[in-house]
Amino acid sequence: MNNVIEKYHCKDISSKKITKDKWFIGSALRSVNYTELSNGYYYYKQPTIWTRMLSVDPVNPYWEVHNETENFLLINKSNDEIVYFLQSVLDSYVKTKSGECIKLYSFGKGRSGFFDKNIQEIELEVPFHINKQRVGNYRKLFALIGDRFYPAIDCTEFQINERVYFEININLSYLEMLCDQLDCIFYGKRYLEIVDSFGIGSEQLISDQRIIRLISLVETVKFIEKYRITVASNYLGHTVKKIYKLLAVQIFLLKLDIDMLKKCLKGATVEAIDKELVKLQKIDTDLLKKYDPFTLSDRYGITKEIQDALNNSREYVRHYSKKTIKYFTDIPFCGDITGEKDFIETIYKIQKGK
Repeated sequence: MNNVIEKYHCKDISSKKITKDKWFIGSALRSVNYTELSNGYYYYKQPTIWTRMLSVDPVNPYWEVHNETENFLLINKSNDEIVYFLQSVLDSYVKTKSGECIKLYSFGKGRSGFFDKNIQEIELEVPFHINKQRVGNYRKLFALIGDRFYPAIDCTEFQINERVYFEININLSYLEMLCDQLDCIFYGKRYLEIVDSFGIGSEQLISDQRIIRLISLVETVKFIEKYRITVASNYLGHTVKKIYKLLAVQIFLLKLDIDMLKKCLKGATVEAIDKELVKLQKIDTDLLKKYDPFTLSDRYGITKEIQDALNNSREYVRHYSKKTIKYFTDIPFCGDITGEKDFIETIYKIQKGK
């Protein structure tokens, strides 16, 4: 058991579920009935299916639909207690596993008062909402290893009904990339078998959005198979169908043989994805000349991505720089971020664009 859990006597409230009511669990915090918990320290390991990611464009080498996370929740703890706990988490998960004395950067609203001289605090307000209501702020921590800056841990500080909550979210793919200094998360243990099956190199896994989507979606479908959730006439079934469709689009774009999926997925799953691929191959391209993009999507289900694919009108390769950066998770791939000042200015630029 992790020494943080033992040291603080954290109660394990892991549910081992991937659905809640009719929904996939899209955030680790949503898997917990936190308003019903008593004051204290809690731990939970939680997989999530973040379906909002399906519509994110452009994507980057951190793009995951299925996430594996470890999480801690502190309820009604003082600032000093939170700081000591968070530093214990950083020592256990980041510093010990990376095997190096690394510098950390904490971006959040106000100063927490870390006593570790290797943690630099920078003022940055990133609002946190629950049910569209702002209840607090994110705190984002980055690590510097060598000359590369990595996202490390996300925290949320929020208040509901006069109770103060502090959540620590550790994305295990992000952590593995940081600690092992991988080129991208898809060289992590969870993805490596799939990457090897498709024979994909690191340059494609970083720059080609079709490849990034392909690998992440195959891994997501493989994970969903364990729960025996398939295409059906309910919300979860429709969500799975949406994932199958998006996977079929990547296969279509890359001109891959559908049989390649048989190395990773069950036969019935491959057949369902193949049906979506056949629909793409049978689209009447004359429709693209007759109708506007909205009508094509709304009436015929020919989405913008499919339209781009059929028209061959899109560049799917991304190059990362301070000038084109969009996400905090773009930072490790921007070779022109040359130092601490550059890094902090880039963080502010990203936040300003949100």
